[in-house]
Amino acid sequence: MNNAVKRITVTLAIVAVLSVSAQGQNFSNLNFESAYDLPANPSNGVYIPAANAFPDWALGGSEVSVFYESNFLGDAGVSAVQLEGGALALDGDFSLRLNDGGSISQTGLVPANAESLDFEATSTLNLDVTLGGQRLSYSALYDGPNYIEYGANIATGLDGQMEELTFSNLGLDGSTLLDNIQFSPSATPEPGEMALIGLGAVLFYMSIHMRQRRKQRLRP
Repeated sequence: MNNAVKRITVTLAIVAVLSVSAQGQNFSNLNFESAYDLPANPSNGVYIPAANAFPDWALGGSEVSVFYESNFLGDAGVSAVQLEGGALALDGDFSLRLNDGGSISQTGLVPANAESLDFEATSTLNLDVTLGGQRLSYSALYDGPNYIEYGANIATGLDGQMEELTFSNLGLDGSTLLDNIQFSPSATPEPGEMALIGLGAVLFYMSIHMRQRRKQRLRP
């Protein structure tokens, strides 16, 4: 491999690293399946740290809980979660429940090209959703087996930015289960992504061309 090809290879690697870095620091545990160190047989009066039940999320108020298989983690404050009897999760082993006055929040990088925020919920009567301090207006997309899939449009300029995502129950009564929060991207890449793709294609073509020229010079 000659020096020109080596330089091209290094450049391609740098472009790949920059592209991956731009997508880092994303939101995590949006399906609430990352709870850890829970008792095998949950029962009333068993407490675990809230951070174990809600990794990556910050809790607000004292009325947040996670449905845990046939039981749920109830009466969650910032420091502790109690296991109590409950009902099955919407999906997987865990779903989060917001009771009156409860909230969860997380700061992360909104994916580039994100146009909407989707989530599953049993009720949105008192549910408030904000991203980057802006309240999101959401609507039902379709009915699931025991939930409704909702979608909210994301304001222009929030994609690709570090923003705080918050779900709050502002009602005086009632609760809602949440699960499978996700950002939905647009089908068209952003100009910055198009530039990276174009640069990669040009560098790849140049590397192939340089190899062909080298082979031709080596032929007898």
